[in-house]
Amino acid sequence: MAELLFPQLERPLPSLPSLHYTLFAYREELRRRDAPFMKMSTIKLHLTDNLILQTIKNIRQYDTIEIMNLNQEINFKRRLTKQMRKVRKLEKLGLHIDPRKLNEDGKWH
Repeated sequence: MAELLFPQLERPLPSLPSLHYTLFAYREELRRRDAPFMKMSTIKLHLTDNLILQTIKNIRQYDTIEIMNLNQEINFKRRLTKQMRKVRKLEKLGLHIDPRKLNEDGKWH
């Protein structure tokens, strides 16, 4: 059932460290004041992918609220992926901008 609803999510993830190690690495990076945006975003994306895949595997057991949460996770993944693409494009142009330092309207703090 999940394969029909979300075929793009059923592809195998690239070989990344285990989920436990990824959580550990994420927590360690959070402790750093100057954690690189792309590194943090890559870890977030990996964690979100795993969460989405686990949720989809057990989708028949969930109620409406949990399905709505799944939708929010998928939307978060899309926004994060889009933001990461923009940062990569800017880096190719030689601009190193951290989106976390921008206001809602796209201006520097």
